Amino acid sequence: MSGSAVVEVDRDGPVATIRITRPDVYNALNARVLRDLDAALAGLPADGARAIVLTGTGHRAFSAGADLDELAGLSADDAYDVLGAGQAVVGRIERCPVPVVAAVNGLALGGGFEVVLACTFAVLADNAQLGLPETGLGLVPGYGGTQRLVRRVGQPVAAHTMLTGARIPADRAYALGLTPVPPVPVDDVLATAQELAAQVAARGPRAVRAVLLALRHGADAPLETGLAFETALAGLVTGSAEAAEGIAAFKARRPPRFAAAPRPEEEA
Repeated sequence: MSGSAVVEVDRDGPVATIRITRPDVYNALNARVLRDLDAALAGLPADGARAIVLTGTGHRAFSAGADLDELAGLSADDAYDVLGAGQAVVGRIERCPVPVVAAVNGLALGGGFEVVLACTFAVLADNAQLGLPETGLGLVPGYGGTQRLVRRVGQPVAAHTMLTGARIPADRAYALGLTPVPPVPVDDVLATAQELAAQVAARGPRAVRAVLLALRHGADAPLETGLAFETALAGLVTGSAEAAEGIAAFKARRPPRFAAAPRPEEEA
């Protein structure tokens, strides 16, 4: 196995950037990429990162999906284990205690699109194309695509995307709400995502974490349950030193000086 890195991490203050570095194979997600990505996502919030940008190397692809060389020939039992492990890594992205912003620099297909769907939000280059083409290979999306895409765009669009293999270009993705910002030139996509991540990182880290929790746990809950969860979170945050600092800074017309959010075990 080559000793070269397949995932690289850079830090700029509270913002970390994770790059998948397999441009020769369109940043395909093999077992090593997933393992290293999982380790980075686990370590960065504990190391003080307040926002993470996730991208691929080059201008061709964010990631073209799972490495088919690793899937070919697997038995059903082995495939279940391999896909389950990959789905767990994608789930870590979705459950990350700090926001994860996808900078989509080209193709995001199959597992690559599933990674994007698990991120907090995405910034798309104008050359980006999203898709879940697995059925054309006799496969099924296995990293959460059948569940996350339908929750984002509804059943007809999700079904059409998966059953025909049609790609969603960047402008269509923006119209569907798959990205909150208009597509940007590919040369600007990483800087745009990093700028947005820096804006998030400058806000109250405990408040940001509470918003993420409210969104994740309330989205599929009955409204009354979600509202009760929101009230509990808002009460905890309002009574914190972070809120006191934010209000004091607002009244003094100065930037707030937020301390790092406590780790989850310290909040319990």
